Amino acid sequence: MCDYVVLPLLNSSFEPGRAREVVEGFVDVDLRNIARAELFYFTGQAEECCEITRRYLSSRVIELKLSACILYGYSNLTLGNVAAAKRGMEGIQSCVKLAMKKKVPKDVYASCLLAGYVGAVLLHLPTDGMPAFGEYSRMLPEGLRLFATYVMAHHTYLNGEIWSAYGMGKAALFMAERSYPISMTYIHCMMAVCAINRKHKQEAQEEMLRSWELAKMDGFLEPFIEHHGLLRGLIANSARTVRLF
Repeated sequence: MCDYVVLPLLNSSFEPGRAREVVEGFVDVDLRNIARAELFYFTGQAEECCEITRRYLSSRVIELKLSACILYGYSNLTLGNVAAAKRGMEGIQSCVKLAMKKKVPKDVYASCLLAGYVGAVLLHLPTDGMPAFGEYSRMLPEGLRLFATYVMAHHTYLNGEIWSAYGMGKAALFMAERSYPISMTYIHCMMAVCAINRKHKQEAQEEMLRSWELAKMDGFLEPFIEHHGLLRGLIANSARTVRLF
């Protein structure tokens, strides 16, 4: 019997440069497929991600369906396929509603809420009517919990609480027991955004370089693409300092 988890690659602890090895190490074929889709997504290969995740949009296993809907929705946003992206987002909402109606394990419920907040926060949509997420985040495994911290820090930043957002990221990284390159790359990107808004350019560049050190060996480009506008030219400036791309 397989213990399914949402976004298994993101939730995996590994040394930078070993993402492909981690993906191929999943024994369960469905988890391995989702992990491959994650690898495609985070390395900027949206079409390949869509090809895999399309098959899981109606999965009866909620962890597989939720993972597929997240990846399918955001990959299609990248590709400009609005209708397909909407299908992914609607799938996320259906998982959230199902989790709220039925008795599901607490970690699954927390994962559904996280997915709902990801969609709302990163697309700058209201979170009215959604349960408060803070008390549920502790039910997530560490890799997902770190990503949840990134999402909540992003939400806090959008509310104008820049110091709080920065502190959330810093505390999460300090308390992490192991390295989770994907989640930590996102957190460092968010901390760089906060530093820019605080007009601490040197600190922002340092956070940017920390994120790239985690991402470069696996080719995780997507976090930088997603934050390009918020980073206000920092990627280009850092690229002139060291060879980022």
